[in-house]
Amino acid sequence: MEVIPYKLRDKSSKTPCPHGMRATCTNCGINKPVLVHVGSGLEWDCPFYCGEGEQKNTTLCDFIPGTFTIYNSR
Repeated sequence: MEVIPYKLRDKSSKTPCPHGMRATCTNCGINKPVLVHVGSGLEWDCPFYCGEGEQKNTTLCDFIPGTFTIYNSR
């Protein structure tokens, strides 16, 4: 498991996923995969997301190399 720090600007995350995860979202109308930003709503539905770190603005990630990099958020 790794800890990924991220930066917030204007209440949205500006840190792209270091593993290049992309997501679609049926409910949001995102039909083409977009790059997931760490700390965003799309990230919370990522299968490798394990929760927030104890420190502010960090995410716990359990990414497994060699697996998929696109998922459907909702």
